[in-house]
Amino acid sequence: YEDECWSNDGNGHGTHCAGTIGAIGGNDKGVTSVNPDPTKFSFYIGKGLKDSGSGWNSEILEAVQKCVDAQANIISMSLGGGYTYTAKEQFKEHYEDDGVLIIAAAGNDAGSSHNYPASYKHVMSVAAVDINKNKASFSQFNNQVEIAAPG
Repeated sequence: YEDECWSNDGNGHGTHCAGTIGAIGGNDKGVTSVNPDPTKFSFYIGKGLKDSGSGWNSEILEAVQKCVDAQANIISMSLGGGYTYTAKEQFKEHYEDDGVLIIAAAGNDAGSSHNYPASYKHVMSVAAVDINKNKASFSQFNNQVEIAAPG
């Protein structure tokens, strides 16, 4: 989105997810992440949604492509929508040809319906669990979910 800066998260959700992955620990500031050693990873931010949290599949696919072009090994997305053949094929290509692991949130509709991109075969679908490690009341759980994590 040309009129919006990639580093501005007007919705607040993207920075929350990135912080869960990359917050630097052991510095007496805030929280630590799943990987608190900043020498073991780097971020490339591919902004696929507007600050409002909405957007188009084409913009998401463009952001994914930019991440792949920047040599990303893992792409994490916390977003969802409908099925498109173009997206399915692009994610398949990145997985099979580029060796990129694409991870996406299963969805927040509290049911078993499929949410995309998480339900594409070549995307790892992540459901949410609550503080007691039980299925979160809002989380999708379907036959595409491969793993669950606190959400």
